[in-house]
Amino acid sequence: MRESKTISSCEAFLSSWSSAGTSIYNSTRFLKDDLTLVEVMGYTGHAFRININAADVDVAGPTGYDWGSFFSKGLKNIGFTCQSVRTDHHTPPTPNELKEALSLVQTSIDKGVPVITWDLFIPEFGNIYGYDDEKRELMGKDPNGDGPLAYEKLGRGQVNELFVMTLDEPFEVDQKTMLKGALELAIDHAYQNEHANETPPYQNGLVGYDAWIQAFEKGEVSDFGNAYNAVVVYDARKFAAQFFRKIEEEWLDHDVVKSLAGQVAQEYQKVADHLGELVYLFPFPHGGDPNNPKNAQFAIEQLKQAKKYETQATEGLEKMKEVLS
Repeated sequence: MRESKTISSCEAFLSSWSSAGTSIYNSTRFLKDDLTLVEVMGYTGHAFRININAADVDVAGPTGYDWGSFFSKGLKNIGFTCQSVRTDHHTPPTPNELKEALSLVQTSIDKGVPVITWDLFIPEFGNIYGYDDEKRELMGKDPNGDGPLAYEKLGRGQVNELFVMTLDEPFEVDQKTMLKGALELAIDHAYQNEHANETPPYQNGLVGYDAWIQAFEKGEVSDFGNAYNAVVVYDARKFAAQFFRKIEEEWLDHDVVKSLAGQVAQEYQKVADHLGELVYLFPFPHGGDPNNPKNAQFAIEQLKQAKKYETQATEGLEKMKEVLS
């Protein structure tokens, strides 16, 4: 009979500004302890994401996409299948959905693996790492809190939306398959519209930079949202650069992949450098003054440069994928 269980080493979690990437890492490392956060960010595609609302660069951009589909593709690259329960957008769980989610949570915790989840204490991703049936409480951690949460509050946080995902036992994936999978995720995100017929109309990938520029040109940028998007995308591109530095080091026996990885790492670093200028000018959380015409023009120049280098990086990814095919 289940009573309670807590994974005590949860305190050692590492993080990035991508709460999605962080929460995935915090679960996978309990099953594959040789995976680094850099590898998880790269192979799951979170190092390459950008998602912008051209109306005002709202704060929901970094988390406004189909989590289940994107997460499962990325997890497959590092050798995991998964199970999940999710309700519709802004829809709290039914009693049966909550029961199903709690069953997944307890089964995973009993195996010693934290659960990936959403909106424990703030609308971001986090992990559930313990439960107590007697108190009917979960133990969870996200960017805004670390502590107990009543069973009944799961999926009824600030946005009333349930999402829990658990990992199955890992399987082996060869190095080439892992890299090809990561390249496919990054290239697809760069070019394909993930938000057809959605409101608000987020723009992802390379056109995400155009949407960002459009918001600055209109002078309708959210102080808070812009600052948050800037630091999240900046952080992600630093991970992207480091990921391909690691690929360059690991693929010593493949001259073309090694060379391309080195070039791509440099391009992503240049993207990060330009986005870093936005992070400095529009610090999170107060956000500076993005609608000041002088600041807006400077930001537009940095975003144009960031898009230029990201386009070059993406072209390098396409060449790498062709070589591996």
